[in-house]
Amino acid sequence: MAGAGWLRRAAVSGAAARAMAIAAAIAGARCSPPVAPARQPAPAAPRALDDAGVRALLAEGDRAFVRREDPAALRAALEAYRRAAAARPGDPAVELALARAEGFRALAAGAPAEAKEASQASARAAERALRTLAPGWAEAIDHGDPAPAAAEKAGASGAEALYWLALGTMRVAQATGFAAVLAVKDAVLATMERAAALDGRVDAAGPDRALGAWRAALPSAAGGGAGRSAAHFDRARALFPDDQLSRVAQAESYAVLVQDAALFDRLLGEAQAFDPSRWPERVPENRIAQARARDLAARRARLF
Repeated sequence: MAGAGWLRRAAVSGAAARAMAIAAAIAGARCSPPVAPARQPAPAAPRALDDAGVRALLAEGDRAFVRREDPAALRAALEAYRRAAAARPGDPAVELALARAEGFRALAAGAPAEAKEASQASARAAERALRTLAPGWAEAIDHGDPAPAAAEKAGASGAEALYWLALGTMRVAQATGFAAVLAVKDAVLATMERAAALDGRVDAAGPDRALGAWRAALPSAAGGGAGRSAAHFDRARALFPDDQLSRVAQAESYAVLVQDAALFDRLLGEAQAFDPSRWPERVPENRIAQARARDLAARRARLF
């Protein structure tokens, strides 16, 4: 089973038909080779494109992605990466570049439908990369092994692919509804935990940032809990103290969960006071974090 169908086998505990239906729906529910989402087809590219041509497309995408705050530049990056992926499906360098760009599109999206679509595209590109980087993982998933056991088959080279796969899958589930989150939680938590163990620095401590938010949103019996959430956020901020997405995520999830208004105010204040120019490579992400911090601060009275 290929494509996002990894979730259909790995995410479902027991034989709950409803959970399987939800997981299959958000994962694409196909047993065919992984493809881009229907609404985002990769532009046609000659299959005979040589290595130099693929490298040129990657370079073109990278140049545009540096300017990803500009919607036109982000579209140009995505188009270049999609063309490269059409020419070299499963190539980790190409697929991971596409997964990152689609992940940023999801983060920056103003419309929920676009965020969901981009998240699914990011997860699918990440899975295609992971199948190349960790064939043992692919074999285990296709054999129907549980997600934790399959994740152990991935080595350090698969850390980033695991991260984008888990992140994109959970974002799609969150956009679908809480029942979908419960259907996929075991698979995505195990996958993200493995990514954190292999390389916690991916996407500026993205694995711990995501796990902190997810565990704050889940009941203790379902793998959540305030203590576990706080530990993840502590690790994320220790690794990348200038990452403001972690502060905003902790304020929105953990601080609201434990009803710590003082922590909420402090985290959002720090995020808004940060000078994005201090970290040039992450200016777009930190500006998005600051916009979210302002929005959260405006909703404070409804949260406490």
